[in-house]
Amino acid sequence: MLTNPRRDFFWTKCLEVLMSKIPETAFFTWFTNLELIESEHNAVTIGTPNNFVLDYVSHHYKDTIRQAIEEIMESSVDVSFVNLDKSCNSQYTGTPLFEENDHGVLQDSFTSPALIDKTVLDSTLALNPTYSFDNFVVGDCNQLAHAACTAVAEAPQNNNFNPLVIYGGTGLGKTHLLQAVAHFVKDAETARKVVYRTSEEFTREYIDFVAKKKDSASFYRVYQDTDVLLIDDIQFLAGKKSTQEQFYSIFNNLQQLNKQVIITSDRLPSEIKGLHTRLLSRFDTGLLANLQPPKLEMRLAILRKKQESDNKGFISDEVLSYVANSVASNVRELEGTLIKLSAYACFTQIPVTVEIAKRILGDTIRNENKPITIKKIIRDVSLEFNVPVSHLTSQSRKRNVAEPRQIAMYLARKLTDNSLPTIGLAFGRDYSTVIHSLKKMETVMKTNIEIRDRTDSLKEKILGGFQE
Repeated sequence: MLTNPRRDFFWTKCLEVLMSKIPETAFFTWFTNLELIESEHNAVTIGTPNNFVLDYVSHHYKDTIRQAIEEIMESSVDVSFVNLDKSCNSQYTGTPLFEENDHGVLQDSFTSPALIDKTVLDSTLALNPTYSFDNFVVGDCNQLAHAACTAVAEAPQNNNFNPLVIYGGTGLGKTHLLQAVAHFVKDAETARKVVYRTSEEFTREYIDFVAKKKDSASFYRVYQDTDVLLIDDIQFLAGKKSTQEQFYSIFNNLQQLNKQVIITSDRLPSEIKGLHTRLLSRFDTGLLANLQPPKLEMRLAILRKKQESDNKGFISDEVLSYVANSVASNVRELEGTLIKLSAYACFTQIPVTVEIAKRILGDTIRNENKPITIKKIIRDVSLEFNVPVSHLTSQSRKRNVAEPRQIAMYLARKLTDNSLPTIGLAFGRDYSTVIHSLKKMETVMKTNIEIRDRTDSLKEKILGGFQE
């Protein structure tokens, strides 16, 4: 039997070996609270802080732990686990974390049987019934995100997209896809429980839990039992340290249990200031799918689909084409514009012409004769990259300033008729700097998909419907 100092030294060595065999996040989640209780006659007993950890570690890592110990002892050993919680101190009996129900469906051993027969949808919001996969128009700008969401919805526990991160600007369909997953899982019963929350709702729930000092089950049980967790607008967790810690704990446990997590964000998670690095590192292990502004053909298809589903005032193809050419920023604005025209046609019983559309929509759509200026490009790039205009036109060479500046110069050359010296002057540079930036951007656009997609997206926004 090992004495206390020798036991501590031995367990430290075991942990060092385990760190080389297990992913860092898994190690710090499950192993830092384990203790070596006893080692005698080639029998090793390990203590866990509670039954939840005991079940998970014994089911998933028992062989790994045994191999690590045998590597140090150079002999065969038997490993057992014990719960150190005084209120429930019982020897591990070998109960598996997952069991099969009568239908052959895997279930957690601690999950209530009431959740097995029918899918439970837990949402504090009434989901939009029109946000289904059938009503989602698929194109080049959203094909990957749509395919990934469909695959996850059809088989939540049998895909490699975990977590799935959908990101893109406002009104491009992130919430639509997220709620489509919720509807599909519930209707097809591909999982037992799906939880949908916005990050703001999650934050309010946690604050309420802390303020009222409720029992932990009132907050954590909601998420512990879920098979599919859907979190909308993760960017609103930025700067909320305590809430992020709780979300990370829930996220980490679900991922370890092979439960599906899908989140949306208005930008790449790595670009969200105030989001903890360990959360970002977990997001990077999954699939990141970008949503881009729809191109002209798809904008027209979206308008036609919307008109068919609403079945309100009829709008001619000529007017739909005008709207598709005039509104290019996002799907939400596009659909809102159609609703205005449909309402007019429905209430007045007067056919909507292009001239009437121009009069009704007024300043809500762009002025077709308004030229694109370098000033507008600089302003739009400034907003996209969250870099002040004054920095883009300064002498700063910091990477977070230089890269957006080069993109702005590239777009200024592509979208305006200004000469190289004029473009350089707008940025406080000479024309040789502009040439250098253009050459560099041409190279980057061929090799860096992320920069290319973001630049193309910006180009669409700036064009606002202009077609080259």
